[in-house]
Order: sequence, then structure tokens, then C-alpha cells
Amino acid sequence: MNKHPNKYFIKILLFGIIISSFPVITIGIFSYFKASSTIQTNANQAKEMSLNQIQNSVEQVLKTTDHSLTYFVNSALLINTLSEPLVVHQFQLFNEIRQELTHLQTFDTGISDIVLLSKEKNWFINNIGLYRLEQVEDAVELHTYFHLPVDSMWRVAKNTSDPKMYHTCQTHIELIKKLPLNSTNKKGLAITKIPVCHLGKLFSYDQDNESVMIVGRDQQVFLHTNPTILSELDIRGSVLDHISTLVSSSGQFRVAEGVTNFTVSYRKSDYNGWTYLSFISIEELTKQSRAIGWFTAGISIALLIVALIVAWFVSQRIYSPVKKLFNFTTNVFPIRTDKPIKDGFEFLTEQIHHVVDENSQMENKLQTQAEQLKVLFMLKLYQGDLSSKDITEKLHSYGYNDSWHKLSVITVQIDTLDGTRYNSNDQDLLLFAINNIMEELITDTQRLTPIVIDQSQTTIRFSHTQDAQSFKEDLFLLAQNIQQTISKYLQLDVSIGISLPFTELVNVQQAYHESLEALKNRMRLGDRAIIYYHELPQGGYPIHTFFPSKLQNELSDAIKVANREQVDHFLALFFQDLLNKQLGPKEYEMWTARLLIDFIQLTHSLGIHYMSFTDNQSVFEQMFRLRTTKEIQDWLRYSIIEPIIVTIEERMLSQYKKISEHIIMIIQEEFEQEISLDSIASRLHYNPNYISSVFRKETGIPFSEYLAMHRHVKAVHYLKDTGMSIKEISQRLQYNNSQNFIRSFRKTEGMTPGQYREQHKHQ
Repeated sequence: MNKHPNKYFIKILLFGIIISSFPVITIGIFSYFKASSTIQTNANQAKEMSLNQIQNSVEQVLKTTDHSLTYFVNSALLINTLSEPLVVHQFQLFNEIRQELTHLQTFDTGISDIVLLSKEKNWFINNIGLYRLEQVEDAVELHTYFHLPVDSMWRVAKNTSDPKMYHTCQTHIELIKKLPLNSTNKKGLAITKIPVCHLGKLFSYDQDNESVMIVGRDQQVFLHTNPTILSELDIRGSVLDHISTLVSSSGQFRVAEGVTNFTVSYRKSDYNGWTYLSFISIEELTKQSRAIGWFTAGISIALLIVALIVAWFVSQRIYSPVKKLFNFTTNVFPIRTDKPIKDGFEFLTEQIHHVVDENSQMENKLQTQAEQLKVLFMLKLYQGDLSSKDITEKLHSYGYNDSWHKLSVITVQIDTLDGTRYNSNDQDLLLFAINNIMEELITDTQRLTPIVIDQSQTTIRFSHTQDAQSFKEDLFLLAQNIQQTISKYLQLDVSIGISLPFTELVNVQQAYHESLEALKNRMRLGDRAIIYYHELPQGGYPIHTFFPSKLQNELSDAIKVANREQVDHFLALFFQDLLNKQLGPKEYEMWTARLLIDFIQLTHSLGIHYMSFTDNQSVFEQMFRLRTTKEIQDWLRYSIIEPIIVTIEERMLSQYKKISEHIIMIIQEEFEQEISLDSIASRLHYNPNYISSVFRKETGIPFSEYLAMHRHVKAVHYLKDTGMSIKEISQRLQYNNSQNFIRSFRKTEGMTPGQYREQHKHQ
């Protein structure tokens, strides 16, 4: 390949970029948010301090005005003046009062007018002059001030409409004091008026981005700078109602006006109950934060560029050995795939996998062939096809251990599949599973390769000791372990045959036949047997010529009458008799073969000329393949006897039907004659009791009852459709007299024949 894949290089580069950029980005983001948070906090605190300064500036004027006016109204001059009528000759007193009022209206407080009123002497003084109360336009409203709940309070009011009074502000604030202050008998009022415009000049604010608002006790806004900034904001719904629910006397919160968000700072005055508000857009408040953000982003981008450059050069240095290794590999190993190679490691991995796979396939083939050769060697060994020289050569070539002192053949056979979850089709798989269990239970140093022959599993077991008794005990314990393991994992019962011990492998064929011969004795020992060949009678079993012919005859009779209960009984007695005789395997085969021949002869004697017991298989081969008495007994019962019984039943049912139909035909044709069961039996050449039982089985009712029912039907017909007399009908239907006919008819229909005929006369 001319161009090496760069996927791994890209991975290294990406890793370097991530490692180098992560701290830069993390620190940049942290620095930005930390600085922004600090600046935002400081800005919010600055706004709160600014609003506090505005409150202090306004309240300083209010308090100065309040103190000055309080001092004036408590002076002896004013207290005495309230009781004077201020007529013309008291001009000097009026001038003194005017001088004091002028002195109160200094530039700092911004007082635009001071009103003195004496309700008792009916005069009114302001900056313009002296008036009688009835001359004052607002006299009625001024009288309402005497009903205020407190003696001194601040109040917001509109400017007077008096043309002599002019001011650019439309609203002013009034400090109202009821006089005398220390008396319950209020004679007059002292009112100072300060234009709201003057209050706006007492503090500074951001005239471009901030709006300041002062709200009175009655939640009415009387001072509002830059109102155009909040033109679309619902002041009362969004701000004032919310502040009224807050417990804290000062604080901040956010509100939205369209797409613009505002930070609202507020302070509630304990002096006069006013609320001071400052509105400033969050965008303006975070201007410095954004500036810091841009600065931080610039620094971070510069650092990232430096990190990328460093990561690029470092990645090149790291990838250099990999690139050299890949170039070398492409020259040694050809590329074995049409797919594009993404990186050198993928190519190397693919080549290594290819080599390992080929090696594994070769090993598997060799292992499989070796196992197959071992199995072939064992088959020839069991068949006796190898000489001593061939056996010795094969043992060493296949790596078998030949340091034994004694050997024995262990053959395992499945007892039965009845009552298990398996069927006959699973036989081969089960033997294969048993073969695997034998490989696991017996180590390689104690056996040759286990194999399956026909319907058996067989293994050659070694003994490394010369003690025959110890070897026998080891074989017994091994056989028990085999049975328990197979029962645990396969839920199967097996029997085990063990040959005589031998020393040379040339004797394996004879030992194998010994183990099979031992297993044939399961017929008398039952399932889960462990049978040693040396425990069998070495001279052979005595031959019993006696055959239980009586039981065989009783069994045949039960089959002839299709009595399954009797069949099961006598068949069980027959096999129990075989077990009691302690027969050898050959005699078992001889007796069961004779019994099978008797059953075949029985079918011929019954006239059954064709009977299929098995599917194209020899019944004798099938029976001799069975290994236990229970299997043979069940096979005879359900594969041989049951088909015979079914055929006999079918023939009997056909014969019963013909007899019943013949009897019914006789009744229907000869019901007006004397008919009896004996006469019909004589005509049909059967026993009366036999045809009675056959008729009852086929029709479900006795012969006499069926005859009576048919004659009753005919009697009804004669009564309805003919003019025959009752006596003639009774004689015709073979009743002894008319009274018997009447009683029989009344019993069936519930009325006499005459009544029945009368009832159906007109139908």
C-alpha cells in the first residue's frame, strides 16, 4: 500500500486535542461564570445602595422639612397667632408670620408654598397673602384635613388650580400638621408643599437605561423617571402587587416586558410608608459580564489553537513507530480483504486472526482425525481384527498409556425409555451423551477411548495394581457412579455389564462378549443392575423343558373372548412363572419365542388369515432386541395381543349386528303370530341366552320389551286408522284376553283403548 491508513493517527490526535482543550475550556467557562457572578452580584449591590441613597436623599429633605415645620408650629408666636383674628391693625403680627414662612422655604428643602389656617379665627395665609376661609377655593377640602387619623402626615396631591399659583409640576407632596400639636382641640393647620419635580432632582441615576419610581401609601405612583422604558409593563400587576406580598423591606427580583427583562430593586420606607423602586434592564446590568465573556473566549480560543498545534506534533511523534510497523507488515503479509483498511492496527489484527484461525483449523482437523482414528482402532479392537503387533504400534502412535496390570470391559445399556421424556428416536443421542459422561468420569490414564457399538456404550478400564479384589471394588464403585451420574443428568436408568479381568488387548473381543452376556441376565435381575460376568454360572444354566401350557391356554381363551382384564392377568402370571423358574437368558428367549409362535397360531385358528404386527420388521428380531422382562411383556401385550383382540372385537360386533337385525326383521314381519326367543334361537341355530345377550347389547333393551313396544305401536295404528274392535285387536296381537290388552295399553298411554280411540276419533 502506498498510503498508510490514518485512523489510528486521528484517534491519537483527537485524544490529544481533548486532553489539551478540556482544561482550557473548563477553566474558561469556570472563570467566565465566576467573574460574571461576582460582577452581577456587585452590580446588584450597587443598585441597592443607589436606591438606598435615593431614599436617604428624599427622606432627608422630608425630615428636614418636618423638623423645621414642627419647630415653627410649636413656637409661641404661631400658637398665639392662631387665636388672633389678624385684622388690619395686626399687620405687624402678619409680617412676622410671613417672615417665618419665608425663612422656612429655603432652597434645600424645595418647599414651594406654606399654608397656615385658623379654623377658629377664619383666616388663611399662603405665599400670596392673607385670606378669609370663605375666599379660598379649596376651603372644603382643607376642612377635611381636620379628620385625618394622625396629627402629622405626608400626602400626595395635585397642584391648585389658582391662576396665581403656577409650577411646572402637576403633583406635589404635602406635609399636613393639625395645630396645636400638643392639644386635642385642633384650631388650625400648617401645610408645606414640595413639588414632586424637586424630589427627582435630589438623586442621580442612569437616565438612559434606568427608571426610578416612588409609590405612596395608597399604591399610587407619584414620581416616575424615564417612564418610556416601562411603557408596556403592568406596574401594578407585575410589580406592586408582588411587592405587597413580600415580607422583606428591601430586595430584588426580575420582571419581563415583552422581550426585555428587568431587575427591580425596591425599598419600603418605615418613615412614611412609601416604596422606592429602581428598574434597570438585565442586558445593561450584565454588560460588564458580557465583556468579560468575550475576553475570556478570546483567551480560550488562543490557548486552544496553541493546544491543537502541540497535539498535532505530539501525535505525529507517537504515531511514527506505528506507521513504520504497518509499512513493514504490508510488505510481508498480503492484504486478504477487499474492504478498505482503516488503520494499521486493524490490518495487523486481521493478519494475526488469519494466522491463528488457520492454525486452529489445522489443529481441529488433526484432532478430529486423531479421534476418528482412535474410534476406528477401538472398533477393530472389539471386532478382533488386530494382531498383537498392530495393537502395540497403534497404542504408541495414538499416545495411549500401556502401563496397566489388568483390564476389564465395561458395557452400559439403557434399561428402558418408557416413563421418560425420551422416545426411540432419541436412542442414538442418549448413547452419545452417555459416551461423553464416560469420558468425563474416567480419566485418560485409566481407560482407552469410549465408543458406542450398536445399542451399547463400552469402555476398556485399566488397573495399575495387581490386586484383583481391589480392581473389582474399583469397578463396582465406578459402575455405581456411572449410574448415579446418568440418572442425575439424563434421568435414565442403565444397567452395566463387566467382563472378566484380562491382561492383553488381543482378548478385548472375548471380554466385550462377556459384558454383553452379563447384561442379558437383566431379565431376571431387573433394571439398574450391575452384573459381573464371573458371577454367572460358568457351566451354563440348566435347561428347563417344562412349559406353562395351562397358563398359555388360559391366556389364549381370554384373547378369544377379547377380555382384556383376563389377558393382563394371565400374561402377568406367565412372566412371573418365568421369573420364579430362575431361567437363563437363552431359556427366556426360547420361552418367549414359543409364546409368540402360539399367538401367531391362534390367529390362524380364529380364521384371521392376515395380521400386521410390525412395520416391515421381523417380530422375532424386534422381540430379541428387548432387554428386560417388562419390555418383552409390554411388547407382547400391546404390539401382538392388542391387534388380535381388536380384530376379534370387530368380527364380534359385525356378527352381533347381523343377529340383531335378523331378530328385528322377524318381529316386524311376524308380530301377529306367536313369537318367542326360543323359537327364534332354534331358527337361527344359536343358544337362546346367547342371542338374548347379543340383542340386548345391540338394542339396549330386552327382546320381550322390544316385542311389546312394536305390538303397542301396531295397536295404536289399529285404534286410529281401522274399525276393528278391541277384542279383535287383542287377539290379533296375541294377547291372552282383552283385559290383558287393556291393562297393557293403559299402562303405556294412561287411558284405555276405547278412551284413546274416542279421543282421536275426530283428528
